[in-house]
Amino acid sequence: MVEDNCIFCKIVRKEAPAKIVYEDEKCLAFLDINPLALGHTLVITKKHAKSIFDVSEEDAKHVFEVAKKIALQMKEKLNAEGINFFQASEEAAGQSVPHFHLHIIPRRKNDNIDFNRWWISKVKKVEDEELEEIAKLLRVEETEEERKEEKRSGEEIYWIKREIELA
Repeated sequence: MVEDNCIFCKIVRKEAPAKIVYEDEKCLAFLDINPLALGHTLVITKKHAKSIFDVSEEDAKHVFEVAKKIALQMKEKLNAEGINFFQASEEAAGQSVPHFHLHIIPRRKNDNIDFNRWWISKVKKVEDEELEEIAKLLRVEETEEERKEEKRSGEEIYWIKREIELA
């Protein structure tokens, strides 16, 4: 399910532009257009869920699995010395877009990001060409082995369900 007026749902439907670094059937990851640090990425569920309170456990788990892959890319390709994950749910917590999302922020020592005032410490607006270069560095491709493992898992679940039905 998607919401017509949600900007993140529009990105999922490819009706709004984004520098995508990862996409699969459940989630999408793209660069933040007003990053705290270069490479700042958002991972969203494709199925609209307003906040952590609305997202399915399966989708939330998947978002964090994808976030780890992207964090590894940031460490390797952007030489990040650390990573912050940030998730705000509901307006009182600072959620600005009512669609569940996780921020992944590459960090360096002395980068002057103050998480007590993070919403005003964003870097300057980044040019589209620079965002595209960073997106190329961070794109995560699923390996053939991972696809085979997912297929095996799906087949195992089928046979387990089948055995239960026959019992």
